[in-house]
Amino acid sequence: MQPPQSRPADRPASPEPAASRDQDSQSWVRRLRLGERDALGPWYTGEYPRVHRLCLGFLGSRADAEDLAQNAMLHLAEQLHHWDVARPYEPWRNRLVVNLCRDHLRQEARRAHHEQQAAEGAGPRVLDRPHQDMEAREELEVALAWLAPREREAWVLVDMEGHPAVEAAEQLGLAASSVRASLSLARRKLREVLTARQNQGGLS
Repeated sequence: MQPPQSRPADRPASPEPAASRDQDSQSWVRRLRLGERDALGPWYTGEYPRVHRLCLGFLGSRADAEDLAQNAMLHLAEQLHHWDVARPYEPWRNRLVVNLCRDHLRQEARRAHHEQQAAEGAGPRVLDRPHQDMEAREELEVALAWLAPREREAWVLVDMEGHPAVEAAEQLGLAASSVRASLSLARRKLREVLTARQNQGGLS
């Protein structure tokens, strides 16, 4: 199936260049590591939207993403001294966020199992979507819920964040071939889901 022309699923608006984001973040992080407390505010202001965007893409739930993004920022602040200044900052940060999201999903899966809320063959969970959100954003969030976690991670890092597949693979701890395969599946599923929503007026 071909995606709706007005809302392409496999390529969102061009993201901010990763190199530019990384250079800006590294500047504030270096100052924080030197003990400059006045760098904390600018670092948090610049980092939070990026961390929240990652969490939203990985989790597919706005409410969960807001909670986890705040926890992720606290965790990052505590772990900044572990960052190797000889290596780019953004991949290091992304790995930490990926691991936190994976832990959250595992905890949610266990909770759902114990509460008998998950059933074999069930569809994706309903997303928390405030009325003020744009329609395109809502549809993409719903579509992302149909992806497997690894597919969602690959799509977020490559198509949403603009990282090459090789860099995404390093951040996810996977082979580049595995990331490319997951990305291909994610793009196909997103096209199918968004096309179905356009043709049928929503998903059951």
